[in-house]
Amino acid sequence: LGGAPYVGTEVFGLKSSEIGMLFALTALGYAGGNFFAGRFSVRMGMNRMVLLGTIVTTAGLSMLLVLTLLGLSGPVMFFGLTIFLGLGNGICLPNANAGLLSVRPELAGTASGLGGAILIGGGAALAERRALIVEAERRAGSALAGLVGTGLSVREAAGWLDGVSEKEAARLMKLAAEGGGEVGVAAVG
Repeated sequence: LGGAPYVGTEVFGLKSSEIGMLFALTALGYAGGNFFAGRFSVRMGMNRMVLLGTIVTTAGLSMLLVLTLLGLSGPVMFFGLTIFLGLGNGICLPNANAGLLSVRPELAGTASGLGGAILIGGGAALAERRALIVEAERRAGSALAGLVGTGLSVREAAGWLDGVSEKEAARLMKLAAEGGGEVGVAAVG
């Protein structure tokens, strides 16, 4: 959920208003998951509902991954499949919270506070980890692009120099030393 706005703006080039409208699909999924949890948690049990919620979330994200790897993902597909993220969380979280609070009812306040702190702290740690990965990927990507560009430039320069005589090379070096802007013209000519 935290990375979706980044993907919307940076990858798909969407405006904030468009991201907001598409993000509503996740909220609708969450509402549907909560409705489902309210109807079936007592019948199915807490553990099964937590498992079901995580399966729904994982299945939706797996579909998104496969479609993205196949080159079939766009903004509507990406945000459309986040409905499963919301649905799974809507099924899982109420049951996980109920389980957290029911272990020792006399410590429900402490359990709630600790559970919230773990949830917020864990989310922050995962977000920071993801930010580091994105930054490293961006740096690695630009470094790799720079290396490829440099490699191509060196190869092109080596090929060009192969056809330059020593006399022509000396003339170009002299022009460069004088700061002449004609080096580019001489190199092209």
